[in-house]
Amino acid sequence: MSRRHFLLTLMMGLLTVIMAGKAGAAGDPTKTGGRFIMNNHFGEVVTDQDFSGKFLLIYFGYTFCPDVCPTSLQTMTHALNLMGKDAEYVQPLFVTVDPERDTISVMRDYVSAFHPSLIGLTGSKVALDSITSKYRVKYEKVSESGAINDDYLVDHTAAVLLMGPGGEYLTRYPYNTMADGMASSMKEYIKELIIK
Repeated sequence: MSRRHFLLTLMMGLLTVIMAGKAGAAGDPTKTGGRFIMNNHFGEVVTDQDFSGKFLLIYFGYTFCPDVCPTSLQTMTHALNLMGKDAEYVQPLFVTVDPERDTISVMRDYVSAFHPSLIGLTGSKVALDSITSKYRVKYEKVSESGAINDDYLVDHTAAVLLMGPGGEYLTRYPYNTMADGMASSMKEYIKELIIK
């Protein structure tokens, strides 16, 4: 990796963390969420209705992400493992913000490295813009000067979203949230909304 590429990667990582905080603070977070239609990592068409009744733990990122995305998905995996049987109430989703490179087969290989229940979602640019708008996520392709077509990074919101079993917004976990804190928070929501 060239020094310029390393510095660009480092700067993009920092910007991603900053965007996570800004995205969580902008506007009314209770308006986060809504209908979507995407392709899962098996090539099947899925909608938000396919996950009705489940808590959705959603992360928007991309498979070529050098550090923030795999770290976040590992945190989600660890949190779900810490939850024991309560994890059955949660459906983790990984939505790519880089559908050009994150094809169904690429997503299938990538998600296999994380929690076994993780579902990867990809789709057209139109589908991506629709879901990111509804879930209040920002993303932007950034290329280094002189880079070839597929040599780019994607700056994106790094927070993990938690949606309730009725599709309602519950909370955002910032990038630096620890797995045990995330697990404890989800168990509380499950106790409050499911196990009464």
